Amino acid sequence: MATEVVSAYDLDELSADFEHLSAQEIIRWAAEEFGDDLALSSSFGADSAVMLHLATQVKPDLKIITLDTGFLFPETLRWRDELAERLNLNLCIYRPAMTAPDFVAEHGKMWRSNPDACCAFNKREPFNRAKRELGIRCWLTGIRRQQSETRRCAAIAQRDNLGLMKLCPIARWTAKDVHYYLLENDLPYHPLRERGFLSIGCEPEEGFCTTKVKPGQDPRSGRWAGFDKTECGLHVHEQGSGI
Repeated sequence: MATEVVSAYDLDELSADFEHLSAQEIIRWAAEEFGDDLALSSSFGADSAVMLHLATQVKPDLKIITLDTGFLFPETLRWRDELAERLNLNLCIYRPAMTAPDFVAEHGKMWRSNPDACCAFNKREPFNRAKRELGIRCWLTGIRRQQSETRRCAAIAQRDNLGLMKLCPIARWTAKDVHYYLLENDLPYHPLRERGFLSIGCEPEEGFCTTKVKPGQDPRSGRWAGFDKTECGLHVHEQGSGI
């Protein structure tokens, strides 16, 4: 069972210290501090290969929590499986309580009427369940400050909704940093990126949840078009965090 963890740490002090460390050093600290109670959350999005590679270079058997909502692009599922084989990932795949067809039969096209509730059911609940069942005390994420206005002030060390520690080792990285890391390590972007999808989530139907990004827009602007929403809820403002 997941229990309150961050009360034992000064998150502001940790974040300040981490600002002077490399992403690898932050991940190494987490691996030494939390051992097998550490996980990485991955959406297998546009540039997810960066964190998957960084983290597993430090801890090869790291638990990789990923959600299969039933509404993902087929390209995402194929890419997930390809990366899992290439990097020998320890995947922990979690799904919502209902299959996608059952969800639509009971709730209709909720992504149109109430996308927050849709994300709560299909993403937040299974993710929280994963953390509890796996006994996670700290999890890593690949969010970056440059990705959107809502992430601009993201602290490296944060408290999540369960009181666990959440670390953002590449929070300071720019798109250029990401690009060069992928090049140097012969790692791919998500195959949909070249078609204009810079932030990739669900696709319950064309034009909803994930759309192409126009030139000059931030990567998250292609999510939930038409709604005042750029986050699914896994990355929300918590005590000691900046997002």
